[in-house]
Amino acid sequence: MAEAIVHLALNKLAQAAVTETLQLYGAGGQLDSLQHELRWIQAFLKDAEAKKNLDHRAKTWVSEVREVAYKIEDVIDTFMADVDDRKNRQGVINALKQILRNPKKLPIVRKLTSEMDEIGNRLQKIMEFTERYGINRELKEDSSSSTVLPRRPIKGVMLPDVDDTDVVGLEIDKENIVKLLLEPSTPRSCVVSIVGQGGLGKTTLAKKAYNSDKVKREFEIRVWLSISQQFEFINVLAMMLEGIRSLNQDEKDLLIDPKSQSRAVQRFAGELNRLLKEKRYLIIMDDVWTSDLWDQVKDVLPNTQNGSRVLLTTRISEIAAKADPTCVPYNMNYLSTEESQELLLKKAFPFQDPKAYLNGLSNLTEKFTKKCGNLPLALIVVGGRLSRELPTYNCWHKILQKLNWHDGDEKNCTDILATSYEDTPTFLKPCFMYFALFPEDYKFKVKPLIRMWVSEGFIHEKNDTTMEETAENYLEELVQRSMIQVVGRYLSGSIKYCRIHDLLRDLAIEKAKENNFLQIISNQGDTCCNSSTMVRRAALHCHREDIMPYTGPYLRSLVYFGDHGMPNIDSYRNLKLLWAKKRSRLGEERFARTHPKNLKKMIQLRYSWYFLSPRGSVAAKCWKSIGHMRNLQTLYIDDCEYCPEADCIWNIKTLRHVILPFQFLGPPPKVDLPNLQTVKRIKIRESWLVEGWPKMPSIRVLWLFDFPPKYKESFCNFLSEVPHLTYLFMQFFGRARAPYERLDMSSFPCYNHMQSLHVVGKWNNYECIGGVNQYKALDIRLFPIHLIKLIIVHCDFEEDPMPIIEKLKNLRLLELMGSDNRKQYNKKFSCSARGFPRLEYLKFRDLKSLEEWKVEKGGMSLLKEIRIWDCYDLVTVPELQHMTKLNKLTLWNGHESLVKRLQGDESYKLKHIPSIEFD
Repeated sequence: MAEAIVHLALNKLAQAAVTETLQLYGAGGQLDSLQHELRWIQAFLKDAEAKKNLDHRAKTWVSEVREVAYKIEDVIDTFMADVDDRKNRQGVINALKQILRNPKKLPIVRKLTSEMDEIGNRLQKIMEFTERYGINRELKEDSSSSTVLPRRPIKGVMLPDVDDTDVVGLEIDKENIVKLLLEPSTPRSCVVSIVGQGGLGKTTLAKKAYNSDKVKREFEIRVWLSISQQFEFINVLAMMLEGIRSLNQDEKDLLIDPKSQSRAVQRFAGELNRLLKEKRYLIIMDDVWTSDLWDQVKDVLPNTQNGSRVLLTTRISEIAAKADPTCVPYNMNYLSTEESQELLLKKAFPFQDPKAYLNGLSNLTEKFTKKCGNLPLALIVVGGRLSRELPTYNCWHKILQKLNWHDGDEKNCTDILATSYEDTPTFLKPCFMYFALFPEDYKFKVKPLIRMWVSEGFIHEKNDTTMEETAENYLEELVQRSMIQVVGRYLSGSIKYCRIHDLLRDLAIEKAKENNFLQIISNQGDTCCNSSTMVRRAALHCHREDIMPYTGPYLRSLVYFGDHGMPNIDSYRNLKLLWAKKRSRLGEERFARTHPKNLKKMIQLRYSWYFLSPRGSVAAKCWKSIGHMRNLQTLYIDDCEYCPEADCIWNIKTLRHVILPFQFLGPPPKVDLPNLQTVKRIKIRESWLVEGWPKMPSIRVLWLFDFPPKYKESFCNFLSEVPHLTYLFMQFFGRARAPYERLDMSSFPCYNHMQSLHVVGKWNNYECIGGVNQYKALDIRLFPIHLIKLIIVHCDFEEDPMPIIEKLKNLRLLELMGSDNRKQYNKKFSCSARGFPRLEYLKFRDLKSLEEWKVEKGGMSLLKEIRIWDCYDLVTVPELQHMTKLNKLTLWNGHESLVKRLQGDESYKLKHIPSIEFD
């Protein structure tokens, strides 16, 4: 890991802004010297880290190098912050005048040169130690390295996920669990338990049973709960209720108010009992660590006689026995030798047939499975490691020699996982350790995670890709190595949500502790840092305001998961990253007490998520303070009113992702935002039509509100300058007096990159992308040919739009929503036999005059889900039995006659659909 930290320090020194500033202030010579020394050390640092577990001298040497690298980062960050502070106080011109007179006499320069001299001396001593104690010589003699292949993308092939549905050796187990859940001879509510050590696949087995078609059909309510070791009963109840229906605002307020906890427990318990007592339910409680939880939950669940079930997974057999003494726990076994080899090879060769390589590797495969003790998690991780190696005897044998485990013990399993971590490329190690910041069983949303990595400096700039794209590749690499699990993907195939196995999270925490990488603070006061005075990243997993991380000068990142308010940020001047799981009223009140002067000092901030919501009398001053954050990259402001002072944020050239409150005014005309990739919820300025649109050449995601028809020509000019646009949201307004010309996008650079198009008209208008008051002039050129997702809202169709839209060969999601307060025109939708070849999700809503929907046999062949709301006149639906992939049908609001037919004479259309919802 020290190698990665040195790499980050070198990148810090090589940044263009840092280099130019140090040269300007006369510190260029010291800069060159530090870079030279660090590169020399980095040349054999990897070997030192490999040896540090065996040699105390090497371990001490690595620790010294790591601390110097941290010191370099701190010195540079502090100096750059002081430079920005001088410019803000004196103005750029006055500051430059002082520099030109005699820069070395400036206090900040004297401080910088002194600290850099001290760092240089420490580096020289470190280099002397390598020779004096023979570290360099011994490292060269004992060094060993493995060949790490670059990521091997295959066009059209999605990387397999760790928790994929065809995991080896669980089919019989799944059928057994399903039988227990559906056992007709036990009508009472009972508890089925899955017991086994960590890494055996308890969660995977529970998921397979939970998602089986039989279970979906038999249980009206299914709820999945991931339980951590440090649970709070109120949060478990809230998760259970939210799995049935969304929490209302009153319930959310009760949840975040510590004074209302007992009242919230009573209310949630009563509501859960009411919702479940008339239904057949299945509650999954995954990874239960204490019987106290079940003792509390069992009093909430109604004891019905309709076959309702609770499924527990746990490592502790006593918990399973106590939960329901009449039900024998289901004990998971290790894989057989044959199953182990199959799983290992499946992960080692995700894209090839293993049989082509087995002649030379079969003997090693047997040894690998024996060393892994037939434990699935160990086999998956080792297989992921092997997938990045050349499939040769020598490469595989080197990895085998590093494994020293041969019995079924979780601690020894961790040793195997640690071996895979040590073999992970340097640039991936900080990314992996970063997962230790998040709570156990936490489902990560990938986009914020990637932006956090970028803000932390883990991702390096490349000429041909953005840092975000590089970070996505890093994450896919961790998935391929089976160190991270995919929970969900976007329609485009990129990862949307991910998680980390408990044992791998323990490993991330252990490695983070070794390197003073981060600190975790919980209600129990647990910490994950050898030295709290040197902590650089802090995660608060607690709900108490009196537990706070160290507030010294080294803290750079603060991540908050509490529900009862946020910590006071006045003391954290040097923060680069500030993230909270959710906003709360207490958090807003605390922010309101944060003085703008203190906020103004946070000029190093790169990432702000949820914390900053300027409001009230200090809003204008807060916006001005935010405008001084010249390094800001990601800004999320959820709820505040626009004021003219907010325009200062558009002067920040480093901005990459900006999410603003709805209808917030966009950037001023012609402002240059070279790095901006995401901007959401902005309202078009009238001045754009006269003076020109803002310059956003890197934009990928754009949300535009109140789009007037008269802007069509200027918008076309803008589109011709944004070649990378992938997601476009447009909300129109106003009533046009003349037909609105079609928006032909086929000639724009973004045409081939656009994946998602979301078009919204307002309730009382006729404007839309296709024309005025009609879709008569609908043209395929209106829609980029590579669209994956198309949503058209509040629009009428005089003619059937399907013959045009079905030509979008890559479309996977289509949503059509009509207006609420005027008559629809078209009464029939028809799809051809070759239409929508890749469509998976279809939604119709408020199409009030739609009466007939037909699909020829062969059309929509891959459709998985249909949702229809408020289409009151719809009486005819297609022959759904031809859609063999369809697994969910939802009909809500006003379909009584249609539902009656589907449950009667046309029930044959639904027999193959496992999940059906009628309301």
